[in-house]
Amino acid sequence: MKVMLVSEKSRLYLSFIVLGVLFFTAGFLVGQNQASKIPPAVETGYRIQVLNDRDYYPVLLKTLSKANKSIHIAMFLFKSDTDVVEKIVELLITKSRQGVDVKVVLEDSQDVNELTYRRLLDGGVSVKFDSRALTTHSKIIIVDGKIVIVGSHNFTFSAMERNHEASVMIISQGVAEIEEEYFQKIWSGS
Repeated sequence: MKVMLVSEKSRLYLSFIVLGVLFFTAGFLVGQNQASKIPPAVETGYRIQVLNDRDYYPVLLKTLSKANKSIHIAMFLFKSDTDVVEKIVELLITKSRQGVDVKVVLEDSQDVNELTYRRLLDGGVSVKFDSRALTTHSKIIIVDGKIVIVGSHNFTFSAMERNHEASVMIISQGVAEIEEEYFQKIWSGS
């Protein structure tokens, strides 16, 4: 009978292999649990338009003006103290009066949102502040259940006219469904 001696170096390598397998297995199991919480990727049937800096505002106005069913917005900052942003407020009020389902959720911790909240509410728009328990840092617009605009643009003069900002418009019913579900979660928690 042959006796194999395992060197210290071999034991170290074997230990690393066993630990690697254990970490991989644990990571895989945790990943499986997390993966079920992440919405599925949408692979077909979409178009994307990049909206950097000043490209955003004209596309936003055009998209909102064409809405005929719904406009749902979650916005961190919506500061309607300039003509640029006031046009968005007026457009939302007009669309609401035309029968479009307009809903806006604003971040509660930002005092600058108070004026816009009052203007929208007085204009007949369904508007809420988010829950104080969470910060709504989202900047998302969902139009007619098929168009999503999401990115870094707040509804402020600085975002529209001065800052470097990056957003995208995604035309996809699948993406819009995912984001609508997200919006409704914020809306119902407000």
